[in-house]
Amino acid sequence: MTREHLFLRELRKLFDLRGDMDEPGDIEASIRQGVKTRGTNLWILMFAILVASIGLNVNSTAVIIGAMLISPLMGPIMGIGYGAGVDDFHLIRQSVRSLGVFVFLSLLTSTLYFLFTPLTQAQSELLARTAPNLWDVLIALFGGMAGIIAVTRREKSNVIPGVAIATALMPPLCTAGYGIATGQPTFFLGAFYLFTINAVYIALSALLLTKLLRLPRHSFPSAASQKQARLIITAAIMLTIVPSVYLAFQLVQHEVFKTEVNRYLETMRRTEKNLFILEKTINPVSREITLTVAGKALDKGTLERLNTQLDQHQLGSAKLTVHALQQDDRMDLSLIKTEMQQDLYRNSLHFLEAKNTRIQQLEDTIRNQQNEQRKQTERLNEFDQVREELHAQYPDLKNVIISHGKSTPSSNAASSAATSDDTLIVYLEARKLISGTIKARIRNWLKTRFKLENVYVVSKPI
Repeated sequence: MTREHLFLRELRKLFDLRGDMDEPGDIEASIRQGVKTRGTNLWILMFAILVASIGLNVNSTAVIIGAMLISPLMGPIMGIGYGAGVDDFHLIRQSVRSLGVFVFLSLLTSTLYFLFTPLTQAQSELLARTAPNLWDVLIALFGGMAGIIAVTRREKSNVIPGVAIATALMPPLCTAGYGIATGQPTFFLGAFYLFTINAVYIALSALLLTKLLRLPRHSFPSAASQKQARLIITAAIMLTIVPSVYLAFQLVQHEVFKTEVNRYLETMRRTEKNLFILEKTINPVSREITLTVAGKALDKGTLERLNTQLDQHQLGSAKLTVHALQQDDRMDLSLIKTEMQQDLYRNSLHFLEAKNTRIQQLEDTIRNQQNEQRKQTERLNEFDQVREELHAQYPDLKNVIISHGKSTPSSNAASSAATSDDTLIVYLEARKLISGTIKARIRNWLKTRFKLENVYVVSKPI
């Protein structure tokens, strides 16, 4: 067997999904257990919806996540996808019926809550569930794939709760209930569309993975019912993905527009020194930029420069409206305060960054000095030990002086550009003249000990 075949076999083994798969009968029993509509599931669902509604109402992410973890909504959706994957028409019908009951009960519970709650303001967590796009499709598709893989394993893991959090089935239904309770159809339609996207693509991912795992298939009552089921699945996929792609394209366009406008405003702050932006309104839908400014008078030349800068930032199609506050105007102090706070915040950030950089440099310098001092102390201790060893080996020695430093090439040398080297100089005073052989022996010993090339031994009789 060739190396390529061995590599491919190991690769298939590494990504094999059937190795730790549960028995098909146990998988189907687990799916059917989650599809059942009974008192326990319904009570848990109502409580989960109430918890999620409260979380959306008070803008608490932690509470919303907790509600998603206890919600039983994932079961029927997985059942639809699994039933379509194994051609189990009875399971599909049972799952659709259970999902319909769950959705109706969820909408009813959330609507009643938002009808009676005194907090009617739409918070950011609630608003985030009203504008689905292509990324929600991808999250539901990949999250559903992870979920069905977890369901089909012998050893169950914490993947299903993670999928419930990532795909967010509960909050859109609660937001749809808020739309009904407050009479805002845009909230209801956007949120319910997001829930539909999640449900359809979780079911689709379950269908695809069921086919991939080659689980035992049942049979539809008739070829006509099988064809009808496939048409419904295809229609559901197309009806959800086409609007989401369009909304995703719009979202990207809006974000690009906002980014370019902010760059344009930064350029304006740098070039127009005496012009202060008190308030800005960016409308990516109508491509309008409305500014409230103070400072110097807005003459024709200034307005022309501002419009020229629009063209430089690919904002030629945008409409710029500038409201200038003159000295005799009644200025909105809150706008000035907001702009001053923003400037102070930006300046403080720059100041802190510079301070942190300087502190880091000083800490590095101190650390280097401490390391150098530690090395010098260790070197001096080692020099003392070398002196003792030399006195023990050569009793005629009276004094041993050791000096360590850097040797720098002379300026007129050819190697003047070279870096300086560590150099060790040992000065020996003895009762009699030390022979060249002994000095060479000491020099070689010191070179080995200190791992230095530049070692010099100088002696003098006394």
